[in-house]
Amino acid sequence: MHLKRGEGELQSAKAIIKGFLVGDKDVKDSLEATEGMLYLTNRRLLMEKEKPATEPILIFEFPLEALQKAETRGVFGKCIQLEVNVGKMNMGWKEKKPELQEGFGQLSLKVRDPATWAGQLNRAIRSRKEES
Repeated sequence: MHLKRGEGELQSAKAIIKGFLVGDKDVKDSLEATEGMLYLTNRRLLMEKEKPATEPILIFEFPLEALQKAETRGVFGKCIQLEVNVGKMNMGWKEKKPELQEGFGQLSLKVRDPATWAGQLNRAIRSRKEES
C-alpha cells in the first residue's frame, strides 16, 4: 500500500470479501479478488491482493467520506458490514460497470476482530460528521 501525502495507516489485517450487494444484486464477482489485505488510513479504506515480486493489485478503495455505516454481523463467523456510496469507490479497473456508478452498496468483510474494525470505522464516520 502506498500512503498519500498527509495519510497515516491506522489498522491493517487479512480480509475476505463475503458479499457485495448493490441494490438486490450480488456484484462480488465484479471485484478483482475476494481475499487480500485490508488497510484503514486516516483518509480511506482499501483492500489489495498481494502478489509476490509485483505491485499489489487493488481490489477496492474509497475515501472515508463514502462510508455511511459500519457494524458487525453474524453470531459465529462475525463480519463487518459496510454501507458504502459505490459511486465513490475505485475498484481497480478503468471503467466501472453501470450498476456500480451510483447508489449505495453493502460490503461484508471477514476480518479478525471485526468489533475493533467497526469501532474504528464508526469513529471516522462520527469525526467526519462533526467536521461538517
